[in-house]
Amino acid sequence: MYHVSFILVMFLYQFSVGCMILLALMPLKEVDIQFYRLASGLSALLTAVGLFLNIYYPFELPQSFGVQRVQQGLWPQLTLGLYIGFFAISFLLYLRMRWQKAEGAKLLVRVCAIVGALALVAEGFLYRTQDLYGGFKNFVLPLHFLTAAMFLGVFVLAMIFGHWYLVKSMPKRLLARMAELLIFILAARLLVVLATFWIYSSQVSSGAAAIDQLMDLWKGHGLFFWQRMLAGLGIPAVLSYMIWKTAKLGANQSATGLLYVGVVFVIIGEMISKYIFLLSSIPI
Repeated sequence: MYHVSFILVMFLYQFSVGCMILLALMPLKEVDIQFYRLASGLSALLTAVGLFLNIYYPFELPQSFGVQRVQQGLWPQLTLGLYIGFFAISFLLYLRMRWQKAEGAKLLVRVCAIVGALALVAEGFLYRTQDLYGGFKNFVLPLHFLTAAMFLGVFVLAMIFGHWYLVKSMPKRLLARMAELLIFILAARLLVVLATFWIYSSQVSSGAAAIDQLMDLWKGHGLFFWQRMLAGLGIPAVLSYMIWKTAKLGANQSATGLLYVGVVFVIIGEMISKYIFLLSSIPI
């Protein structure tokens, strides 16, 4: 129960914040106001579920887990407060979009995205491990949480955005721009994962052995690791290129179909990533 709650709460927070970060990068004047209402409502709903689980069903990390979560002091309260603030702003944005009040909406979206990003960074600093302590290593988890959120958000919003063309008339170049943004965020996610491998291999004592065990298909957690790498990063990388090419050609329905497939693999990959983090304390 506690393990499931940990994985689910982390996933919901990153999913909701990622949607708002990507929403902040989209032009309100060229996108239908109902799209903003849907995206902000989805973020508010996911955050509300995450807050409910976090408050009423708090998770406890097992003693075998190599990372400890700070439970006392100002930092956990600040993190929770940022998530509550993110929920309040996203819900306010949803209400304004529902009432067709677009004035100041772009500023509200950006403030909400900044608050959500700060919440993820603070969440990353809540976890303490001797392997990821000191210097740049302190920022490994915050970077993982941010890029994971944006990776989830860009695929989901691009998929919904592509579907929007079936019912609304919007410039086709916007989907191609979303595809380019998708590739950029995918590259950032891959760089963070590769940087983590390098840090563990070169700057963490016995880190290379831990990576080898993680990759070992027969003795370690290799089954989950290779599912994460192939299904969660490899297949989305191939699909991203195909989505970009089809969007450039103006084949929006084909691009949207590929995005549906990509969303499934990205969600599976990020869920497995959190499970591996729980098992090995290595974020990938």
